[in-house]
Amino acid sequence: MGYNSVSQFMTEMIEAGYTQIGGTIAYDEETSELRTQRNELKQELDSARERINQLEEQLYRGERRTILRYLAQRETGASFAEIVQQVIDDTPARVAEVIEEMEGDQIESTDGHYHIESQDSNDI
Repeated sequence: MGYNSVSQFMTEMIEAGYTQIGGTIAYDEETSELRTQRNELKQELDSARERINQLEEQLYRGERRTILRYLAQRETGASFAEIVQQVIDDTPARVAEVIEEMEGDQIESTDGHYHIESQDSNDI
């Protein structure tokens, strides 16, 4: 049973027969604690938004970009099968771009084999 106001609470308590009702309100948490929690939640929200933006950008750079470029080149449009084939054909080039971006920072190449540069796999 939630109350929207103190007066509503007191009215219902009197109607229920209570004669001694405390007129003070005790808050569960201090204002500073609530601000701290709000700031922490805001930081988490900002981090989540940044991560979403990064993932959306990767998506646009990937399949969506490939599809849009392919359709822009085709005046008559393309069937679903043709679009799928284009994405398949374009995958090696996109993977090469990603590997090139990661090389040196996250992965290294030795004798034609790629490995994670540091053994810290928390970023995976």
